[in-house]
Amino acid sequence: MLPVKAGNVRETSLADICRHSPIFQDLRNPDKYKGKCSVCEFRYVCGGSRSRAYAVTGDYLESEPFCVYIPKALRKERKTISTS
Repeated sequence: MLPVKAGNVRETSLADICRHSPIFQDLRNPDKYKGKCSVCEFRYVCGGSRSRAYAVTGDYLESEPFCVYIPKALRKERKTISTS
C-alpha cells in the first residue's frame, strides 16, 4: 500500500496511468532508488518495500528501512592477516 496519488481514473484510463504516471515510471526503474538500495546488486530483483520507505521517510524512492543486507558496494573490505 503506497498512499500516493498517481492519477484519476475518472479522467484517465487505468492503463494510461500505469504506463505514463511519473510515480509508476519511477517505481519500475530501480536505477532511481536512493540510499543503499541505489547501489545494491539485488535492486532489480528485490526492489525493497517502496511503501515502507515512504512511510518512514516520506520518499518512496529512499532505502528500504528494514533491510539488514549491506550491499557489496558499501562493505568495507576486510584485510586478511596471514601468519608466516
